[in-house]
Amino acid sequence: MDVLEAFREALDRLAPQDPLVLAVSGGGDSVAMAHLVHALGRQAVIAHLDHGLRPDSHLDAAFVEELGRRLGFPVFLERARLPREGNLEARAREARYAFLHRVARRVRARAILTAHTLDDQAETVLFQLVKGTGRALGIRERQGLVVRPLLGLERAALRAYLEALGEAWREDPTNQDLSLDRNYLRLAVLPLLEARFPGAKAALGRFARVQQEEDAFLEEEAARRLLPDPRFFVPAYRALPLLEAPPLLRRRALRRVLEGLGLRPEARLLELLEGALRGRAATLPEGVLARRKAGVLFLIPKEPRLPLPPGFRRARPGDRLASGKRLVEVLAAMGLPKELRPLWPVRAEGERVVEVYGQAETPMRLALEEARLALREGEVPVGAVLLHQGEVHRAHNRVEALRDPTAHAEMLLLRQVGEKNLKGATLYVTLEPCLMCYGALRQAGVRVVYGTENLKEGALTRYGVGEGMAGGLLEEECAKLLRGFFRSHREGCRSG
Repeated sequence: MDVLEAFREALDRLAPQDPLVLAVSGGGDSVAMAHLVHALGRQAVIAHLDHGLRPDSHLDAAFVEELGRRLGFPVFLERARLPREGNLEARAREARYAFLHRVARRVRARAILTAHTLDDQAETVLFQLVKGTGRALGIRERQGLVVRPLLGLERAALRAYLEALGEAWREDPTNQDLSLDRNYLRLAVLPLLEARFPGAKAALGRFARVQQEEDAFLEEEAARRLLPDPRFFVPAYRALPLLEAPPLLRRRALRRVLEGLGLRPEARLLELLEGALRGRAATLPEGVLARRKAGVLFLIPKEPRLPLPPGFRRARPGDRLASGKRLVEVLAAMGLPKELRPLWPVRAEGERVVEVYGQAETPMRLALEEARLALREGEVPVGAVLLHQGEVHRAHNRVEALRDPTAHAEMLLLRQVGEKNLKGATLYVTLEPCLMCYGALRQAGVRVVYGTENLKEGALTRYGVGEGMAGGLLEEECAKLLRGFFRSHREGCRSG
């Protein structure tokens, strides 16, 4: 397949719609890309950012402007003003992509094309490997609007294409500086590898594609282990699904947590989060406190901001409920870490607190009543309540009574209601559903709120599937009931 046909195939797959923004530096790769787009008759504009890092960089801009005129593509030129401190290469890259996206918005482009080649891919994979990265993924074919249709083509083939057209390009002299790591790999290492192992660049390109496919799968699996707990107004996640996940997936999930905080997922920060999951509080950059309280991993900002709904005030030292119970005990039972308790919204009448914000416990209290009924009947104490169309349905485990391994509280409720589609219904259950129950509830469209994690058979904690679930409501009470049952069961077995 020649260069034009290979490019056509890649472009049709990655960017089937016009208009396109072409990132053209004036170098051979981007100039070849502009000619290829022109040969295919696609609608495009050329975008060139002059970083101003070389005295003659304005000549590159003039060259690109003339190229656009000859090809009939509108040209957008801009000169960057980059601060000299810090990582200049990273700043230049950020400025370039920001400029390209501005142009794309202006012309309503469907894609931004950059001219990364197979040589760039091989160089990047090698660079990532020798630098010790755990994810040598190389360059992706597509990221958002950015498309790289030349990743399957070698630089030499693009130069030959331009020469056949009688076209010239600009050479950046800094690309010959062997003191720069990437130039050294490009000019010294890759030629040696190709000489000894013909097709090495293509092999590295295939390696990158496989790595990216596997990475996408692992990222999806890791994301499933992240169960946000939205009750607390700060980033919070159920801890046990993370702790029970395979280490590879846990690290990836924690990387996503750090990225969600706007932090680089460095190894030392991942170690701090691992420690926080196991009970060792740690302070992350920007003053974020990572700590576990009961079954929740909290990421508490240095100055947390909790909303104050109309009619509510902040909790105060010495506050008590109408029953006389100390508010601080209620907040602790809700799983609130001490940093959030003074900020928590409450509604008071006179000196007594009459409502604690977010304390929607009633359905789970009913589920606990069902769990206690199960305990009295010699069953594993799991109870559930289903709210559907204004009606409340209740059930508890009856596996022993019915001699039916499927007679879990959740399954009994589904049979009791007797409807195939329960979209909009919510089920409250004291123990995280097993895979069987979760599958049935998911099929029926039921949202699930559970009390405590099921370490042995939990759909999320054990198997990593938990879409549509929330956990931790009355966690300690639900867990205490189960711990008491299994402790008695073990003691009975020993005495027998």
